[in-house]
Amino acid sequence: MNRMKLKVCGMRQSENIQQLLELEPDFMGFIFFERSKRFAPHLDKELLSNFPESVKKVGVFVNSPIDELKEKVKEYKLDYVQLHGDESVEYVGELFAIGIKVIKVFSVGDEFDFDRLKSYKGLVDFFLFDTKGKERGGNGVVFNWEVLNDYSYDVPYFLSGGIDLENINDMSSLKVQPYAIDVNSKFEIEPGLKDIEQVKMLKEILK
Repeated sequence: MNRMKLKVCGMRQSENIQQLLELEPDFMGFIFFERSKRFAPHLDKELLSNFPESVKKVGVFVNSPIDELKEKVKEYKLDYVQLHGDESVEYVGELFAIGIKVIKVFSVGDEFDFDRLKSYKGLVDFFLFDTKGKERGGNGVVFNWEVLNDYSYDVPYFLSGGIDLENINDMSSLKVQPYAIDVNSKFEIEPGLKDIEQVKMLKEILK
């Protein structure tokens, strides 16, 4: 089986970004949602434009005006946009039409209707399943991963929501393994500042 890929989200401090780059995560996420505790209004453009090809930059948006999103993609040369709101199929289709790669997020509770994904299929590169909670992500809470055993689409997915060093191995029983895991709050010293040693330990587990 292929190695599960790693996305570290909620980055914003240049020094912390550089330290994380040395660990070569597969994806790094930057949050452009003003109400987030990890909102990144000012990122170092030069630093982001010199990312290695192996680390993909993901911009996280929540119901953003589409022109604002396009501007951020251009400004920071983002590889993907992660849509964490109630973005319509039409909205996603417009991004797909101009070649912007999309990770569409769905919040999962005790159960989930996978038919909701059907109309997005063919327009997105990945789905992402996160825990339904008060915040749009970064809640640090795990949902019942067994719900994902009903996932039957051929679109690879990211798994998010309260993943830490203790529960990472619990997903080995899933019928369809995640393409990537997305970590955030459980690997932080404070919102927006990652504990590099903890991420390093996670990388070792994913080898």
